[in-house]
Amino acid sequence: MSLIDRKSSISNPSQRGSSLKDSKHQFLYLTTEGWKTKTPHRVEIWYIRHQERFYLISQYRDEGHWVQNIKNHPRVTFEVDSDKYVGLGRVVDADDEPELAKKITELMEAKYQWSDGLIIELRPEPGTEQK
Repeated sequence: MSLIDRKSSISNPSQRGSSLKDSKHQFLYLTTEGWKTKTPHRVEIWYIRHQERFYLISQYRDEGHWVQNIKNHPRVTFEVDSDKYVGLGRVVDADDEPELAKKITELMEAKYQWSDGLIIELRPEPGTEQK
């Protein structure tokens, strides 16, 4: 994938998966609560699963609205395929957790050939998966 194609795929979700083989497990649908409006906000985003948690990367780092929402209201809901979860979101500080940050970066690179941004962890609450 060329740099131009990669940049286009990052900013255009409809083009993101064109080079991915496993499109079924390509996107996570995250719903956060607006930190100002309190209204639900839903985003489609790339993810990886690691040790029973889900990890996302915000290309706009702290400036992403959904990241601001998580920082102010960490309770989230999310869907992967037909599975629905309730859980908590948090920012992974690469300085405080370098091994985790390195692993998530490696996994994102392997799956999407992209990992540049702020890492967010979603921790499902036990027993909240709904099919």
